[in-house]
Amino acid sequence: MRPLPRLLLLTVLVVAVPADAKTTVIDDSGTLPYDAPLVLHWQQLSPRRPVNNRMTGTLTVRVKLNVAPWLRRPGRIYLALPAQQPGAMNASWSTQGRLLAGRLSSGTRALVYSGLITTPFIEDVLQLTLEVDGTRMRQLYHVNFRFEMDEE
Repeated sequence: MRPLPRLLLLTVLVVAVPADAKTTVIDDSGTLPYDAPLVLHWQQLSPRRPVNNRMTGTLTVRVKLNVAPWLRRPGRIYLALPAQQPGAMNASWSTQGRLLAGRLSSGTRALVYSGLITTPFIEDVLQLTLEVDGTRMRQLYHVNFRFEMDEE
């Protein structure tokens, strides 16, 4: 009798995944940071136990996404942080309301918009905070984010 509940769970998971979902990178060439470069600061200035080697920095970013190809269609927009140097990173952000606030780790993505695309551009201002392991910071790094559209 145990195998039946597993089979039902598997069936529900398979049904919940859209078979025809397509992911496309969104043109965000109109996106500009207000204050570049991002300056990182140690979270802990004096040695304590346990040692905290984390560094954080905050940057204001004006986001402008060209979503004209999806006009008058439903879609889901994600902010993606690919795995990259200097290693594991965490990002969190607040918005002015057009996009959703959230957080993510390197190698993942987070939902920032879901619904009907009603204008050719989606614009918002993000207050982006990045957190990295300070022991891995040996030089300046370019951190690459991207926006992705999942068409429904």
